[in-house]
Amino acid sequence: MKKLVSVVLAAIMLLTIMAPAVSAADTYVEERLPIIYIRGNGEKLYDADGNPVAAEINDISLGGDDSGIDKDVIVETVVNILKPFVLEGMLFDNWDNYGKAIYDEISPLFETAFLDENGNSKNGVTVSQQLLAESEYNAKHASIYGEYDFIYDWRLSPYDNVDRLDDFIDDIIASSGARKVNIFARCMGGSLLMAYLEEHGSKKKVKNVMFCDTLSNGKTLASKALSGKINFSATEIERYIGQLKHLNEIGKGGIEITDVVYEIVYKTMEFFNQVYITDIALNSVERLYNRLYKALMPSLLHASGIASQVNYWSMVYEEDFDEALNLIYGQEGSELRTKYKGLIDKIEYYRDHVTKNLDKLYIKYTTEYGIHVGFQAKYGYMDLPLTEDANKTGDTSVALEDAAYKTTAARVGKTLSEEYIAERVALGKGKYISVDKVVDASTCIFPDTTWIIKNSHHGFFRPGDEIARWFLNGTNVTIDTDPEKYPQFMRYYEKKDQSGALEPLTKDNCEDYEWLSDPTEEPTFITRITAIFRFFTIFFDILKALIQGKF
Repeated sequence: MKKLVSVVLAAIMLLTIMAPAVSAADTYVEERLPIIYIRGNGEKLYDADGNPVAAEINDISLGGDDSGIDKDVIVETVVNILKPFVLEGMLFDNWDNYGKAIYDEISPLFETAFLDENGNSKNGVTVSQQLLAESEYNAKHASIYGEYDFIYDWRLSPYDNVDRLDDFIDDIIASSGARKVNIFARCMGGSLLMAYLEEHGSKKKVKNVMFCDTLSNGKTLASKALSGKINFSATEIERYIGQLKHLNEIGKGGIEITDVVYEIVYKTMEFFNQVYITDIALNSVERLYNRLYKALMPSLLHASGIASQVNYWSMVYEEDFDEALNLIYGQEGSELRTKYKGLIDKIEYYRDHVTKNLDKLYIKYTTEYGIHVGFQAKYGYMDLPLTEDANKTGDTSVALEDAAYKTTAARVGKTLSEEYIAERVALGKGKYISVDKVVDASTCIFPDTTWIIKNSHHGFFRPGDEIARWFLNGTNVTIDTDPEKYPQFMRYYEKKDQSGALEPLTKDNCEDYEWLSDPTEEPTFITRITAIFRFFTIFFDILKALIQGKF
């Protein structure tokens, strides 16, 4: 008996000694639950007869033959827009007919997909009925290990889709036997997820959520375009030329040009910047835009249908909102405000319930609803060079400081100051600063559940999906759960076939793309002479390229 007691006591002591070691090694606790994907605006739209409908600029060719719009139509459209621009606007500073011409010529391309004055779909237009049916069928036949796309009409207000999403979740829970679900939101899907959690989060059906490159915290280009705050920078245009070439090389759009043509364009731009030709030209363009933007911007946004989509309005910063509403729909009591009251009510409802309360909502989701919230975001690119904030570092679409809510980041080609870094280190925040000294994640709303990837384009899904599955399938995962495989800062090497390698960001691999650095030196006598010399060499480049047939 004593021997048996001794064995039991020895076993207990051994287990007690081993427990800390086992706990330390097994830091990742997996709990599989169904994952719901809420994506952005990629779903194609169709009319009641099943014909494709153009809702965005890259959809225009869907409305015609394989070659897209007829060239004669394009020429006629341009001429019809230029006539009032030159003959009335430039000569007599009367831009009314110019704005009307923009609307009349562009709106026919998108009008089938227009929402009505209450922000509802018309013409029977919606996303694929087949995809909708498949999505609902999969939800009713779900398994605990499954991943399910929630298909929705992304043009509508996020709040128009939250009840359907709630039913979708109920179906998955009922059919899979899961106690809760996990949700992964990308791009515009973040606005729908924010609205859903604001309205239905208290039902506590959701365990983990991850926001990936989401626009629900704002998007610079959308916010400034809707509020008319367009700005041009010669330096950012020059930098963007390099980005366009790179994007083409990795298969994400851009301009397909040869190295020779790129060098010609780049050297010409460098020369213009050094002798201030570009600044003079852009200042003239900016002055002209400021004179006509009240005709240009509202007409363009109404003609494209963007003005009536609440999802785009969800990206407008609070600081720009009133100006945007006044620019696009006029002052309170105007004819447009009256006509579109139903739509504007939806726009303001999202603003009042989400945009104004972002901080409170994120905290509420975690503390009151018990949801484990994570973010992932990308940086190393710039947005279109049309605003003063185009050089915020991001993923070509959304700025890092918005995607990873409240992150502090240096502008493209820059680093955080040594003084700033020293202050953060003194406060014990050093581990949240990226090795390239560009990002400080300690200011994020959830610094311990925010992952940041360098040099990954908004359209690359693989790294986002990989991290999301790992985060969502775990319990209380943080940046310290697996710091060797998934540290807070990573780098993604992109390739043209959209494959690539995700790896920890280190001193050995944290370099910026060459075109990201400040492209134009501050003009001096030497830099001007150098730029002029380089400019004249392009003629030899052109001659050589023509002889060798490289164009």
